[in-house]
Amino acid sequence: MSGHPSLLPWQSDVMRLALRLQREDRLPHAVLLETPSERGIEELALYLARLMLCDAVDDVDTCGNCEACRMMSAGTYADFSRVTLETDEKTKKVRKNIIIDQVRDLIHELSLTRKYERPKIAVIYPADAMNKASANALLKTLEEPAAQVLLVLLTRNPGRIPITLRSRCQNWSIHPPATEQSIEWLKARGLDEDSASQYLQFAAGDPLLAEHLQQQDFAGVVEGFRSRLSAFLRGALGVGELSKGLLDGEIALSRRLIEMTLSGYCMQASGVDFANPENSALDRGRARELLDLRARAQRQLQVEENNLDFQIQLEDVLISLKQILTRRMN
Repeated sequence: MSGHPSLLPWQSDVMRLALRLQREDRLPHAVLLETPSERGIEELALYLARLMLCDAVDDVDTCGNCEACRMMSAGTYADFSRVTLETDEKTKKVRKNIIIDQVRDLIHELSLTRKYERPKIAVIYPADAMNKASANALLKTLEEPAAQVLLVLLTRNPGRIPITLRSRCQNWSIHPPATEQSIEWLKARGLDEDSASQYLQFAAGDPLLAEHLQQQDFAGVVEGFRSRLSAFLRGALGVGELSKGLLDGEIALSRRLIEMTLSGYCMQASGVDFANPENSALDRGRARELLDLRARAQRQLQVEENNLDFQIQLEDVLISLKQILTRRMN
């Protein structure tokens, strides 16, 4: 990705920290940067790199005109490397892991002499996608860092990165924005206040995801699914028909919809139902079954090889949900 990535308001504090450490000559050789959002991760990686390389930074704004900025915009800066999920040449699908060959190529690149006086910068994202072999391959580089190299491990799931790597990095975190800041940002992106609030709730407080969900008309998807789910629970709609409606859009949206549905039923069975307080009643047995089903669904619905695999797992979850709800209603 070339061009000029933008900085989000809630990311500024981390960027100021990076600049301060750089100016004080205390920049670490490796950083584990945690971001709260599942979206915009590549743009964040590029912005941090540009900031560290720019010759004329104004607060946390890059100039866009210096040699490094121009080359980064063109994607031709030779001392910047990035490692991310790649497409498998055989299957033509994006791999689920960053493999050892990618890390070995990066290590070789970092061992080469710098082409410019500025530091070499390398970013791995999402860093939690490294498999065991690739993480082990990176460990030696972290133990014996080269001079004038900044390695950034960018992730939203730092707990999935081996402690051997995490302990050799300085930890930086981007904190989620406050609700008011998120709503104002979404309003500036064209949403009215009610829509901004609704989609922010759908996205569990993540404004970037909220904007994406709004672009996909997720509110309409939720409403349609609720109607079809009700028919399914009454026996008026088959599981195949119900699941087919979830396969027409992004699989990630279907996962989110199922997660929201199961979480809602879990809360209701636990005696908390914000939407319908009069329906709130503690049912420990149902709550336990629903919590187990939600955990199982999170594992099963990671299948992405093809729609058929996902549909099979999805139908299994939906059938289990119906069994739990109808068994305890009879």
